[in-house]
Amino acid sequence: MVVKGILFVVIALFIFLMFRSELRSLKSHGFYVFFAFESLLVLLFLNLGFWSAGGALRCHLISWILLIISALLALSGFYALKRYGKAVGDWENTTHLIRQGIFRYIRHPLYSSLMLLNIGLFLKHVSWVCAVACCFSVVFLVAGSKVEERENIEKFGEDYHSYMGATKHYIPFII
Repeated sequence: MVVKGILFVVIALFIFLMFRSELRSLKSHGFYVFFAFESLLVLLFLNLGFWSAGGALRCHLISWILLIISALLALSGFYALKRYGKAVGDWENTTHLIRQGIFRYIRHPLYSSLMLLNIGLFLKHVSWVCAVACCFSVVFLVAGSKVEERENIEKFGEDYHSYMGATKHYIPFII
């Protein structure tokens, strides 16, 4: 239990250090992503002991399906960012609007991936505390994606507006 607590604090501190500069501005998507990551960390640690299928086999099956889709979305999103984004410095600082790969279908595959990760972790052990952590994280991910859209409109202008009209936010062909 002590090791688990120390590990939690170390990871939470690492997340804080990664996002400390973004925490100064509500206008930065990183501000919201920081709180989403911290909530995700809470959810992960709350459910560490529930990774094997227990009484609710259906929930565990759905959980694993969501976790696998989450991983595939993340890999696809990172691949497209690296291959087509022509980033300067930080991997996230793309110089080109990406319309290839997964970005052809959705604007926010990494946010989608994190949302599915949240729900997948929540289904490992459904409880009120986990539901609050999951909802908190999803709300901050949605807020972060909205702020990032404003940043992208400033950066890419009318091209991003037309891209918004041609793609969905999180789930291809749906939302």
